[in-house]
Amino acid sequence: MKYDPHLDGLFTYCLSVLCEHDAATAALGEVLALAEKRADRAPADEESRRPWLYALARWACLRRLVAPDAPGPAAGDAPAPPDPRRRAELALLAWPEAAGTTAEQREALELAVRHGLTASEVAAVLGVEGDAARALLSSAACEVERTRTALAVVEAGRCPVVARFAGDTQVLLGAALRRELVRHVDDCADCRRTAERATAGEPWPGTAASSAPLPVLEAPRADAYAAMLSAAGTGGRQRGAHAPAVPRFDRRGYPVDPKDRTARRGRLRSRAVTTAVVVTVVAAPVLALWAAWHGAPETGESRPDAAAVSAKETGAARERPYRGPGPAPRPVGSSGSAPGRLVTEVSVAVIGPDGRPVPPPQAGSAAPPSPAGGDAGPPAPGAPAPAPGRLTVSAQPSGTATIVTLTASGGQAVVWSMTADAPWLRLSKPGGVLQPGQTTTVVVGIDAEREPVGPWRARVVIAPGGTTVTIEGRGRPVVSTPAATQSPPPPASPTAAPPSPSAG
Repeated sequence: MKYDPHLDGLFTYCLSVLCEHDAATAALGEVLALAEKRADRAPADEESRRPWLYALARWACLRRLVAPDAPGPAAGDAPAPPDPRRRAELALLAWPEAAGTTAEQREALELAVRHGLTASEVAAVLGVEGDAARALLSSAACEVERTRTALAVVEAGRCPVVARFAGDTQVLLGAALRRELVRHVDDCADCRRTAERATAGEPWPGTAASSAPLPVLEAPRADAYAAMLSAAGTGGRQRGAHAPAVPRFDRRGYPVDPKDRTARRGRLRSRAVTTAVVVTVVAAPVLALWAAWHGAPETGESRPDAAAVSAKETGAARERPYRGPGPAPRPVGSSGSAPGRLVTEVSVAVIGPDGRPVPPPQAGSAAPPSPAGGDAGPPAPGAPAPAPGRLTVSAQPSGTATIVTLTASGGQAVVWSMTADAPWLRLSKPGGVLQPGQTTTVVVGIDAEREPVGPWRARVVIAPGGTTVTIEGRGRPVVSTPAATQSPPPPASPTAAPPSPSAG
C-alpha cells in the first residue's frame, strides 16, 4: 500500500499523544481512511505527502483527546493488567532530555527529531510560519542540551550534592527536578568543570537536539488496516468522537484544527506517556524516569505560566542559569536577527546602601567588593576575630529575568537574604549561607499573571548591607478599546477656569 512507508512513524506519533495502543491504532486507521477519502487534497509528491499525513494524525488525535463521549471503563470493572510488551513500547517513547522544554517546543521536537521532519515540514504540520518553527526548534535544542549536560554531571557522580539524586534509582525527572539539576550545575564550580569536559565534543547548543535517533515503533499493520476499513465503512452510522468526521482544509490542503482548538492543543502538547507504570533508566542506574505513572503529574507537562530556561548567555563562557517563574523570552523573528535570539525585557541597576549606583564588574575580572558588605556574626568564643564577611552584589538582565550574583569574601560566612517589594517578582532562592569565596546566583523572574499593565519599577533588597537591585520592566501590553466603542470626549465647559501657568 502507498502509505506503508509512513505507518510506523504515524503509529508512534499517535501513541505518543494518546498513550494507549488501541486508541492509537484506531486513530491511525482514521488517518488512512481520511487520506483515501481526501486523496484530492493530498500533495502529489511523496516527500510532501509525509507532513500532510502527520497533520492528519495530529487532527485525529486532537479530536480524540477531549471527546466528551469518549468510552471509558464500565463502573465496577477492574483494570486489566498492563501488557509487558506495550509497557516496554511506551517506555521507548520517553525522552528525559526534553524534560525542560515547553509544550510547544516538545511538540516540534518530536516531529523533527523522532520523525525526521524538516523545519518547513514541522511548520506545515503545526500550522505556523517557517521562521517561527525554526526559532522554536533552535530554542528547544538549547534546552535539551542543558538537560543532557545536567544528566552527564549526575552520571559522573563527583559532586556530593548531586550524589543525593543518585541515591534513588526511581526519580521522576519532571520539570521541577530538571530545574534543580540545571540550577545546581550553574551554581557549582565543580559541576561546571565536569559539564565542560562532558560536552567538549558535543555540537554547539541550539544546533542539534539529539546526537542519537529516537526510537520509532513498528505499527500493527493488520490492525491498522482493519481500523481503516472500519472507519471508512461506518459512514454516518457512528456517532461521537470516533465517527469518521472529515476536517476542514485550508488552501494548502492541510486540515484545520477542530473546534475548541486552544484547549485541545494544550492537551496534545503537554500529554505525556502516562498509562501504566513504566520505568526507563537514565544515565545508568543514577536517574530513572517514571515514563508512565498512574496518578502522577504528567512528565514534561507545562502550564501557561511555566518558565522556559534560556539558552545561552550573551558574552559569557557558560550557560545562563534557570530563569525562574515567568513567561519565556520572546524570540526575534525579524530580518537581521538570528532565530531564537532573546529580547531583553527588563533593565537593572544595583544601588548600594549609600544610595550610589554600584558599577557592574568588568568582563573577565572579579567583581569588586560593593558597599553591600556586612558583618556575618560575632567570632567563635576564644578564637581570634577574623575579618568580617562581606557580600558582593552584581546583577544583569537576562530576557525577562534578572540574574543577581552574590559573592562572599572576608573571613566569615555570610548569612544572606533577599526580598522583593513587588508581588509579581519571584525569587529562585530567598536566602542562604555563603562561605568565604563562594558564589551563588539568584534568578528574579516575573509572574506574568500578576505583572501590571504598562511600565513598572520594583526593588529587590539584599541583606546584610541593604544593597538594592532596581528592576524596570515593560509590563503587560495595554489592551486598547476599539475606536467604535469609545465614547466621545465631553465638550469643554465654557465656564471652566483657565489653566494656571506652570512654575518656571
